[in-house]
Amino acid sequence: MTGDLSLMQSSSRKEIPGLNSPFPMRTQIPGMLQDDPFVCRMLDGLDEVIAPVISVLDCFDAYLDSNLAPLDMVRYMGDWVLASMDDLWTEDKVRRDVTTAAQRAKWAGTARALHDRLVPHEVSALVISDFGRVDTSDRPTNPEDWKESTTHTVVLSITTTDRSPAEIERITRIARDIVPAHVSMTVVAGG
Repeated sequence: MTGDLSLMQSSSRKEIPGLNSPFPMRTQIPGMLQDDPFVCRMLDGLDEVIAPVISVLDCFDAYLDSNLAPLDMVRYMGDWVLASMDDLWTEDKVRRDVTTAAQRAKWAGTARALHDRLVPHEVSALVISDFGRVDTSDRPTNPEDWKESTTHTVVLSITTTDRSPAEIERITRIARDIVPAHVSMTVVAGG
């Protein structure tokens, strides 16, 4: 990898002043055109535009590492792995969440997923009251014979320093992404 690490830490891949192309175009044209000042200036301008593209391609493996990639790329990768990032997070929290998203995915919809996602990043303590069962059948049944379904509810008792309605709503939104869609959820804030 020949790219500059400081380029990967940049939040953007636009024109970078002073970045030189490793393959200058003026060296790749016929000798008689290399003496033409207009052609050389034009090719130098194109080199300045193309140099960041070459740098990104040269460092592509680093763009797939959530610890090295620019923050906007990390957020983009978070969409790939279904990370549940929050806009209020620091850069370290975003990178950690994207890094661990694939590991958390195997626990999706469980109490462990809620605990791993919320503690200690969002809340200092969490108590989960879960109905703890799944209704299944090993043979075909007639829907008319089904018992009336009970409402499944998860109650989250959270302890957080900020008990403002906006903070409780934000934590509820994060938890809602983890709790299965057919399960209702209640969040109770404590001190």
